[in-house]
Amino acid sequence: MIMTYPIFIVTGISGSGKSATSLELQKIMVDFNVFDMDLIVNNDDYQTACDNWLKVAYYSAYSGRNSVLFGNVPDPYNVESCDHFPLFNPVHYLHLYCNEEARTQRLSARGKWTTDSITYMNALSEKLVQEAKNSVPPVPTLDTSNTSPPQVAKLIKQWIMKNLPK
Repeated sequence: MIMTYPIFIVTGISGSGKSATSLELQKIMVDFNVFDMDLIVNNDDYQTACDNWLKVAYYSAYSGRNSVLFGNVPDPYNVESCDHFPLFNPVHYLHLYCNEEARTQRLSARGKWTTDSITYMNALSEKLVQEAKNSVPPVPTLDTSNTSPPQVAKLIKQWIMKNLPK
């Protein structure tokens, strides 16, 4: 029999607060591994990075530490096509989003985003929020527009603890 382990995946597009929140969550969830999936992408090879994150998460769970992955799932990180994905059960998703004003501010501050790319991200965000709400079961969503990363991290911790198998 194959052992399966729970995994927590926090999704959201650029500017939703994933990276800032992952740093804060690491501080308050010391018994968990918390990873920003963008940290090991080489040459835009997102799928290989995704495969590697799931391997790390599996072997961490095998040794007693659950993982929280922050990434833009399912695109470019398609976790469900990774070899180790069947070794996780249950899989819990949470979707971060923010309003257009917050995203525009956040992405503009990074300097590499054009007006067109920000407009595209704003439209995509609305689509992804609707998909999360309409999925079966619905994926919970968390609005980070006016909430600080430490507070978002506290809310995510509550969500994780509520969904952690007993």
